[in-house]
Amino acid sequence: MKKISKSNEIQEETNLSHIYYKYLWLLGQFIQHSLLYLQGVRIPDPPELKKRFPKKNAAELINLHREMYGCKFNWKTGSLIVVYKDDQFEISSEVKEIVANNIKADFIACCGFDYRGFDFKKASSTATKKIIENITTGQLKPL
Repeated sequence: MKKISKSNEIQEETNLSHIYYKYLWLLGQFIQHSLLYLQGVRIPDPPELKKRFPKKNAAELINLHREMYGCKFNWKTGSLIVVYKDDQFEISSEVKEIVANNIKADFIACCGFDYRGFDFKKASSTATKKIIENITTGQLKPL
């Protein structure tokens, strides 16, 4: 497994190492939540969900929250789909490129449960410019 750090390397690399998939998912969640916000969708916080679904435990509520308001991410293939105005957009390659360009540490630093080794602030800013704007302006076509 190698660290991909340049955008031209991402073109040669068909699959980003699975250890980096958490960054794909995290950025996908950010993009999906941003798109929902732009549509005026209010995402409930955990206590609100608990009131609406009192019989569900914490894990079930987390899964429900992700199902209702999260991106659709395939952990086996790295495929990432977001929804905007009832249209689905496959943004895997764009997000993989952003992740590859924002990995700032070696493989070992990226193995933790946090996002150490990844510049999330810069990646989310790039995602806003390259993906969210393209979806909302109609430049990126839905599936």
